[in-house]
Amino acid sequence: MRIGVILHERHDSWARQLRPRLAGRPVRWLQTRSPSDLKAAMSGLACPVVLIDLARDLAGGMAALDRLQEMDSSVRILVLDPDEVPGIRLLARELGATHVVSGFAPPPAIADLLDAWIAQAIRRAEHEGWSRRLEPEEPEDAEGWIEAVIHRLETAAAETIA
Repeated sequence: MRIGVILHERHDSWARQLRPRLAGRPVRWLQTRSPSDLKAAMSGLACPVVLIDLARDLAGGMAALDRLQEMDSSVRILVLDPDEVPGIRLLARELGATHVVSGFAPPPAIADLLDAWIAQAIRRAEHEGWSRRLEPEEPEDAEGWIEAVIHRLETAAAETIA
């Protein structure tokens, strides 16, 4: 079972930091930039893990956090506040953040925290027994993409014959 890990950020900085560090985990990376993107990404997921980076969009990030708790109570939410805005830690916790990191957030520590949450989410999702199907991501390199297409065609051909 794949766990949905949603990165809600204005730029892809956390995606670039976390994907290589968590490459071996059974996750499907979903990136969002707006509350409507976030709502669509959350739809039908069991035990999602969400990272919200408040950098450059404090109001939008807090609005997304507020909307998350309304949608799913099993979601684990990590809020990053790199600017250390006074009062944000408390407000984020009141709005449903599982954990808040203010100031500098070292990528290895964030990856370790998400890795632990992913393991917990896998156990919870297996116990609950439901989630929308999350396909593996498409490879980013040309050779991997071609191999994935060939594999899909071979699988489809074998299913047609059977």
